[in-house]
Amino acid sequence: MRTCAFVPIASRAQRGAALLVGLIFLVVLSLVAVIAMKGTLMEMRMVNNVSAHEQAFETSESLRLVVAKMFNEHAQMRGWPIALMGGDKPDSLYSTYPANCTTSSNVVGKNGVSCKMIYAMTIRKDAATGLPVNLYTIPLQTGEKMYDPATWMATFPEGDVKISLCSTGQAAGCTADTFARVWIRPDGTGVSAGSGAAQAAGYRGVGEGLASGSSYMFFEIVSAGVSPGNARVVTQSQYQQAILN
Repeated sequence: MRTCAFVPIASRAQRGAALLVGLIFLVVLSLVAVIAMKGTLMEMRMVNNVSAHEQAFETSESLRLVVAKMFNEHAQMRGWPIALMGGDKPDSLYSTYPANCTTSSNVVGKNGVSCKMIYAMTIRKDAATGLPVNLYTIPLQTGEKMYDPATWMATFPEGDVKISLCSTGQAAGCTADTFARVWIRPDGTGVSAGSGAAQAAGYRGVGEGLASGSSYMFFEIVSAGVSPGNARVVTQSQYQQAILN
């Protein structure tokens, strides 16, 4: 005698439901994972962008200060040292610049600038003399506006001074991936507080005469720092330089 198994109609209707539910959960979990990965990648990009921006900012600020530290004697001598920087003034006049750079590039001058940093520096050539441009007397060029640095950058895209650094150190043949371009323009003159227009007038005021009290000049210094990944930050400051001669 044969027996037949009885399968309720409701049970037959539910066959395959577990597989369908499992597939739905798998799709949902996959979507959650993809969204989470996208969020993580976005955060990584944001972190990298912030890091590159900060590096470019530090490059712009620190390398602008290098030029400012060298500016004092450059302004007093009205030029650059011959042997060290290809200028037209005797190196012996620059007491704060590093000496004996041919012996070691790690020598640091009294102004805190090393030979290595000077070797990484490129100063724009004066079209008339062929010498490194005198930053003390550099005039506004045609089309440039005093308080519009973008016009300076358009005139000389490579800057008046460019300092290139390598993240792996200043090795020979190293391709610079971190650098700053610096532009400098004069921005007026003044007389030190209490100084007269002539030394003889000094006793009439609270200070000294111009010959010993000094005058000063203002310079606008703009620096554009670039870091790996082509992040770029532009900073600007006003520099006051005492003129003693």
